[in-house]
Amino acid sequence: MMNTILEWLKPGAKVKRYIFAQLVAIGLIIFSAVTLSSRENLTVPLLIAYIILITLSIFTVIFSFIMAQKNILEISLKHIANNEKRQDIKNLLYDNDQLKKGPKIVMIGGGSGLSNILRGLRQYTSNITAVVTTFDDGGSTGKLREQLDVLAPGDIRKCITALSESEPTMEKLLSYRFTDGSVDNHALGNLILVAMTEITGSFQKAIEKISDIFSVRGKVLPVTLQNMTLCAGLENGEVILGEASIQANCLQANCGIKQVFLKKNGTECVAAPGVIEAIKDADLIVLGPGSLYTSVICNLLVDGVADAIIKSPAKKMYICNLMTQPGETDGYTVAKHINEVERYIGKHVLDYCLINNGEITKEMLVEFNQGNSKPVKIDLENIQNRTISVLQGDLVVTAKDSILHDNNKIAETIVDIARRKKVGNMNLLKEKTKKKHKKNANAIVSEIAAKTKSIDPKVMNKAKKQNTNPKAKTKTKSTSSKKIVEKVKKEVNK
Repeated sequence: MMNTILEWLKPGAKVKRYIFAQLVAIGLIIFSAVTLSSRENLTVPLLIAYIILITLSIFTVIFSFIMAQKNILEISLKHIANNEKRQDIKNLLYDNDQLKKGPKIVMIGGGSGLSNILRGLRQYTSNITAVVTTFDDGGSTGKLREQLDVLAPGDIRKCITALSESEPTMEKLLSYRFTDGSVDNHALGNLILVAMTEITGSFQKAIEKISDIFSVRGKVLPVTLQNMTLCAGLENGEVILGEASIQANCLQANCGIKQVFLKKNGTECVAAPGVIEAIKDADLIVLGPGSLYTSVICNLLVDGVADAIIKSPAKKMYICNLMTQPGETDGYTVAKHINEVERYIGKHVLDYCLINNGEITKEMLVEFNQGNSKPVKIDLENIQNRTISVLQGDLVVTAKDSILHDNNKIAETIVDIARRKKVGNMNLLKEKTKKKHKKNANAIVSEIAAKTKSIDPKVMNKAKKQNTNPKAKTKTKSTSSKKIVEKVKKEVNK
C-alpha cells in the first residue's frame, strides 16, 4: 500500500499537485466551518470573508478533481488501444511526462544499425529525430525506386517500426514480406509508404501520416527529398554506380573504397525540410551505427548537412560498428572508422566515440552466420582526432543470425552524454598523449642538461655573477635574462 502511494508521488505525474490542492481546500473549508460555528459575535465583513473563502475552496476542490481525472483519462485512453498488456496508469502518467522532458537527440544513419538503437532510445526520450538515408537501391526498395520513381522507403520503414508505440502485431505488419506473386519479397510497410506518397503527393507528408497512424515516438525525416544515386570510387580507379552494387563490386575486384559521392542527376541535393533545424536545435547528434559508407557517410554528402553538424552547439558522437563489412570495410579498425567519418564531416568535429570492447568469439561468428565479417579492432593510438573521448564497454548482444549492439546500454549512454553540460573527460587518448608528451619533455630536459655540462665554466660563472650582482638587479629583469639565455644558447649550439 505504501509503495503504491509513493509511486503516485513521483515528480512528473501531474496528479499530486491537484491532490495537494484538494487537501488544502478541504482543510480551509473545515477551518472556516469550525470557526464560524464557534464564534458568537461575527462582524459582517468577517462573515463575508469566510463565505468567500469557503466558496473558493469548494471551487478549488471541484476544479482539482476534474483536472486530475482529465490527466489520468487522457493518457489511459491513448494507451488502451495501443497496448495488449495491461499497464499501470500511474506509470503511464509518469513515463509520458518524463519522455517529453528528455534530451533532444538527432540520430543520423540508416539500415538495421540505426533502427536497433532507436528501439532502445525511445524508452528514454520522445525528443528523437531520426535522419535517414534514402539512397538504398537494392531488394524491395530498389524495385520500387526503379518501377515507380520514388525515394527509398526501406530504411524509413524500419525507423518508423522501431519508434512505433503500437502493439507488436502492427510492427510485424509493417515488416511483413510477401513470398509470391508480383509483390514477391516486397515489405508491406514499403508498399504502404509508396501508396501514402501517391495519396498525399509528398514523400515527407506520407512519412508524417504513417508516423501518426503507428504512434511514432519522435520524428523520422528523410535526409533529402531528391532522388539521388550513391556512387563509389574504388582504389583501382573504377567507379561504381548504385548503393547495392558497391559491396558486390568491391568484393569482386578485391579492392577498397577510395571515396563516395552522389550522382546528382542535374539537381542540387539539398537537405529535406526539418533536417537542418533539428541538427541546430539538438543536444546531441549521433552518427551510426551502420554501414560506414552506404548508411552513415552518405548522409554527410547532402548539401548543408555536414556544415550544420559542424556549426551546431550540440555534442557530436559516433557509434562504431561491432564488425567489419565484407567489400566495404575489410580490415578497418576503430581509428579507420573515426578518421573516415571526419574526412567527410571535418577534422576534430566528433566529441565522443562509443566502441565495443566485449569479446566476440570465433564460435559466435560461426553460430550467428557472420561470414567473412571480423570484429573491429581497437587502435586508439591511430585516431587523428586527439581530443575525442573514446567510451568503451561490452556492447554485444546476439539475436537470430546476427550480432547486435546492446541498444539499452547504448541508449543510457546517449541520454547521459546528452544531459551533460560539457564534453566529458573520459578521454583515453588524452591520458596516453599526456604520458607521451611528458616522456618527450623529460627526454628534452635530459638532453639540455647533458649539453649544459659541456658549456665553458667561465661562461656559466659569468652568468651567475651577473644574476647575483646587486647592481645588475637594478637593471630590468628582461634585459638580464635575455643576455644569459643568448650566451647559453651559443654554447649549446657549439
